[in-house]
Amino acid sequence: MNYPKVKDKVEEISKIEEGARKAAEAGASIGAVNGADILKAIAKSKEDPKVDNAEGIENATDVAEIAVAPAVANKKEIKDEAKKDAVIAARIALRGMAKDGKFVAKTGEDKSAFAINGAVASAVNKVLSTLTIAIRNRVDEGLKEINRVLGEIKQGEGSVAKINE
Repeated sequence: MNYPKVKDKVEEISKIEEGARKAAEAGASIGAVNGADILKAIAKSKEDPKVDNAEGIENATDVAEIAVAPAVANKKEIKDEAKKDAVIAARIALRGMAKDGKFVAKTGEDKSAFAINGAVASAVNKVLSTLTIAIRNRVDEGLKEINRVLGEIKQGEGSVAKINE
């Protein structure tokens, strides 16, 4: 029996299982929050995130630092304060947007890669939908205010005309 081949297969299966587990965790984090939660987590992050090339993601404390953290071997754990679903979803959304939607660069039929890419798309869509709604609401408020002011001006013109007569 060729034991190295068996060992290689076991390692390959464990990598597939790990990918599936991470995909499920990402999907669960994104499913647990809405776009507003994601945007709040992004807004709370630092404007100028620090990149730690030695420690990678382990020293990251907010969404921006997690999103820009480089991959460092054996340094994959994020701090407790950064493990909130909204922070995780925001990180996924930011990285997805920064990489033109190519969050996972795997080819072939790796189902975990498809699941993670689906989770990324979901996070980005939640953020963009929330932004779209917020923009529409703000534009609507502005148009109503303009309409109110124009109404006051029009009423004022009518009373001025009657006084002049």
